[in-house]
Amino acid sequence: MRITDLRSIIIILFYATANVAIITFSFTTDAPEIISPQSTSAVVPEYTVIENLDYFHLKNGIPQLSLAAHRMSSVGEEMAEFENPKGVYNHSEKNKAIRYQAEHGVYRKENELLVLKGDVKISSLESQYFAQRLDYFFKRDLLHGVGGVKYMGEDPKTKDTFNIEAVSMRARPQKKLATFTGNVRGVMNRKKKYEGNMKFSSRELSLDSDKSLAHLEGSVVLTRPSYLITAGKADIFFENYNKSLKYFVLNDDVKVTETVNTAGKITQRKSYAERLEGFGREQKMILSGAPRVEQGADVIKGYRITIRENADLIEVDDAMSDVQVKRKKN
Repeated sequence: MRITDLRSIIIILFYATANVAIITFSFTTDAPEIISPQSTSAVVPEYTVIENLDYFHLKNGIPQLSLAAHRMSSVGEEMAEFENPKGVYNHSEKNKAIRYQAEHGVYRKENELLVLKGDVKISSLESQYFAQRLDYFFKRDLLHGVGGVKYMGEDPKTKDTFNIEAVSMRARPQKKLATFTGNVRGVMNRKKKYEGNMKFSSRELSLDSDKSLAHLEGSVVLTRPSYLITAGKADIFFENYNKSLKYFVLNDDVKVTETVNTAGKITQRKSYAERLEGFGREQKMILSGAPRVEQGADVIKGYRITIRENADLIEVDDAMSDVQVKRKKN
């Protein structure tokens, strides 16, 4: 058939040209990337919520972390949040499990970090730690706690018990090491009740349970029923109380305030020195470093002075001493 209508010829040529352009463009342009459900999940991790959860993390086929919680929410597999978590972390060594509980928890799998908040409690066989927030780095055996920090522990050798409060703490439960800082205060109770207890306070306290040793630093105060001692720093050797060894050593501006019974009269005795060594079983304290003792109107000075708990007797080592007894001026 012959096409004689010019208008029809123009329309046919226009459509033919358009079709050729579309076909050419489709062959010369890369196809857009098709986003499948699988690629979407790789970019945006799946959000999961589970009620009344029992969670286990295995390492080498052995349950390393177990955790029960009222609710868990997670984004992917690397981080999970828990409500009222309560569980156990098993160290590689036998009988080295750590138990924990809190109001809220976050577990970061890659760092093996468990962050606990709200009435936190972590306990082992020998000790218990309390705080409002506590970060537990499992791999590093490191606890970092802040807010209302409390510690309750037992010395493995003497079986004496400790209660310590502080602003913050850092501890390594497996190595039985702990450092408490900020308004540290506490009490040590002897296993034998008749031996009494000792209260203490300082700016910082480091506790080494394996060595039965506590080191106190800054504004140190030790209190027994019959005396009060202040100093710049102190070491307490808990295992030495019933041995003929130093039970505690204090240094830097030592001051001892005692209540003594002198011939039926209760008086106060004050002693000053740069160093004090205390012996628990003998209940005596040796002062050195320009020591002096003031009792009533009398002042005693010497090279080394020994005073005894609940006793009026004062011993002065006069082999290398300059002893002076004089009345205090009014």
